[in-house]
Amino acid sequence: MLLASWLPALHSEAGLSRYLKEIHRFPLLEASEEAEYARRLRDCGDREAAYRLVTSHLRLAAKIALRYRRYGLAIADLISEANVGLMLAVKRFDPEKGFRLATYASWWMKASVQEYILRSWSLVKLGTTAAQKKLFFNLRKLKNRLGVAEDSDLRTDQLTYIASHLDVREADVVEMNGRLRGDISLNVPLSVETEGDEWQDRLVDPSPDPESLLLEAADRKRTKAALADALAALSPRERSIVEARYLDEPHQTLDALAVKFGISRERVRQIEQRALQRLKAKMFARLDDAHLATLH
Repeated sequence: MLLASWLPALHSEAGLSRYLKEIHRFPLLEASEEAEYARRLRDCGDREAAYRLVTSHLRLAAKIALRYRRYGLAIADLISEANVGLMLAVKRFDPEKGFRLATYASWWMKASVQEYILRSWSLVKLGTTAAQKKLFFNLRKLKNRLGVAEDSDLRTDQLTYIASHLDVREADVVEMNGRLRGDISLNVPLSVETEGDEWQDRLVDPSPDPESLLLEAADRKRTKAALADALAALSPRERSIVEARYLDEPHQTLDALAVKFGISRERVRQIEQRALQRLKAKMFARLDDAHLATLH
């Protein structure tokens, strides 16, 4: 769809300031422009449209990548991975869903960067399950909240708190804490009988792609909760119209709802559009807060 060579390149930390200035030259898109380019890409495979969509979101990709600098990986690689997630999102973006590309692409970019970090840190290659990812990206933060030093063991009460907070086993917390402290080496031999074989040779790394991550149960649960809260904030008539138009099966027409509420078809459409704007704004705010809470 889009050649990476089309994009500005960052080769080292020294060139970061110049790269950020360069990508800020690309214009942001209005909602109508974004939707038009997305339709051109979807319907015609228009590469110019893909270029516009990607370049207008490069500064968002860089912003997301910079949040992960504390993991000690090259910023050029982190930004590159965020850009990969952005291009995947652009390829799959559907403007008819009513979401802005920035919201949709943010999930892909975060997932792409997280997967890169997990692949790069040999300490966490014992697995990439949802629980282990959650532990890896949140254990340091929770230890800091509890006042536990980076290289310290966890007391029983602290261990219980972290396991309960992240909904994982206490044994997993102990194991991950040991890895992050450097207590566990993956380069030790399996046994004296297996010459040349190391623990890391037996590790499973399924490396799910970002699309699989987006479909994980945790995200579905957060989205469902955000939708319920957003619907509750609507007026009874707004909620009834939105549910009838998008959630009920079969979907009801504007004409049918006009008859039901005793108003014109155009008035139903106006109420629907206003309700959708309020719904999306509230959902996006809650989802963004939830994602930031899990990523930091």
